Amino acid sequence: MQFVFGYSILLKRIVVAALVGITAHIVNKVSIRFFQNKKVGIASGLMYIYLSSTWNYFGISPNAELFFNFFTIGALFVLFQKGPANYFFAGLLFGLGFIIKYMVLFDFLAITSFFLVKELIDKKRRFSFSELLPYLLSGIGFAIPFGLVNLYFYLGNHFDAFYFITYELPGRYRSHTTLWQFIKLLLDFTGRFFPVTYLMFYVLFSKRSLLDGWPKYFMIYWLVAVLVAVYLPGKGFSHYAIQLMLPVSLIAGVAFDRQFHFDRYTKFVYRGTSGLILLILFVSTIQISAISRKLRKSDQPRIVARYLQTNMNHDDQLYVVNYEHILYYLLKKECPTKYVHESILSTPDLANAFDVDSEKEIDRILQKHPKFIVIKNKFKSVQQKIANTYSLDKSFFNDRVLVYKRDQ
Repeated sequence: MQFVFGYSILLKRIVVAALVGITAHIVNKVSIRFFQNKKVGIASGLMYIYLSSTWNYFGISPNAELFFNFFTIGALFVLFQKGPANYFFAGLLFGLGFIIKYMVLFDFLAITSFFLVKELIDKKRRFSFSELLPYLLSGIGFAIPFGLVNLYFYLGNHFDAFYFITYELPGRYRSHTTLWQFIKLLLDFTGRFFPVTYLMFYVLFSKRSLLDGWPKYFMIYWLVAVLVAVYLPGKGFSHYAIQLMLPVSLIAGVAFDRQFHFDRYTKFVYRGTSGLILLILFVSTIQISAISRKLRKSDQPRIVARYLQTNMNHDDQLYVVNYEHILYYLLKKECPTKYVHESILSTPDLANAFDVDSEKEIDRILQKHPKFIVIKNKFKSVQQKIANTYSLDKSFFNDRVLVYKRDQ
């Protein structure tokens, strides 16, 4: 994206919005293949857009989950086409999602294992190589992107760093999130998207639901696999729940089949004219309030960046200690350390996970004599190190952001 769109944040946002729209379209197509109903497909696609376009940390910010969801649903659509070549291509799409984030592995295993077992049950015969062959091809397809990435770094100069980040760091990075914290994340997700999550639970537990047989078992199996993927990293970040949006929207969409039976009160909200108007008003209020908050809130990193831009020469270096690292991007400045995200050096747990001595790394950065240093609130160890060589040049937002300039 950087190569194509340069430094334009607006264009990147438009691309991500288009990707969400394309993903929703594929959700629509997959839903139609599952349930043979265009209204259900349209509803599922629209719900995916609603789920991924409402809250900051659940999709509005262009998180990695939005990108790999595209590959996951694309792979599922290809699997419906049958044929060994399509299984291979589906595996390839899953593999592309996997190199974005390893949690796609759970989607891949859940979807392909269910399809394999279903085919064996449907054919009612003993397991044979012919049944396994398409799934072996999907596994080969899945492995190719990751294998090529490994080969690229192996033949290059940074394989040791790649190996550490890919194979060792995930185990070191994991925190011990309690089950209750995980449940709170799910409750938060359920509450924020209640108009959709209510329908999902209604469809799953209704005795007269049209979601029955193997589609129901598949959706539940996939949903459980994704829940495991969300829980295992042990972080409890809100954006992890974006991975749930694919199965949730597919399940909830079933409620919009005209043959689906609602109780009186649910029917009033989702089918009655008055209820639909209230529902639309409710959803619109959330959207409008979110947009208005964005418009009212000042873009603080950009304000800091504008000040620095007017006071920096082209070859001046910048060090952002514990503030927003987007400053490097806005100012088109190289980060003076490979640990770009400020939290790695400013958070002891992350420093330990990355196996870096943060004090030594900070000393190495300061030896480059950056012209400006930006600190959020206080960072005593850095402030002590620069006390004799830097002076406070500017403070922002009631002294919450401090800009230090190197003395001549």
